[in-house]
Amino acid sequence: MRSLLWLIVGALTGALLATLYAPQSGKKTRKKLKKRAKQLQLELEARTEQGWDRLDDWKVSAEELVEDAAKKVNGRDNSFHSFN
Repeated sequence: MRSLLWLIVGALTGALLATLYAPQSGKKTRKKLKKRAKQLQLELEARTEQGWDRLDDWKVSAEELVEDAAKKVNGRDNSFHSFN
């Protein structure tokens, strides 16, 4: 997760420096920055959505594991009590 954050920070820094040092007018530079910021925003939103989806999948898996474990424990408890 940290490497993704550093990748994004590095990409933003590189894009900003490349844009600032490009030989073009301020109006074009601002337009280019705005366009790139929008692209990054959309990419970040997509990755965030993927992260939430992955987290939901992990949650479901964990819940299933807990339910299976509870069934096994309850099954053992019932069989233990039936011997008494």
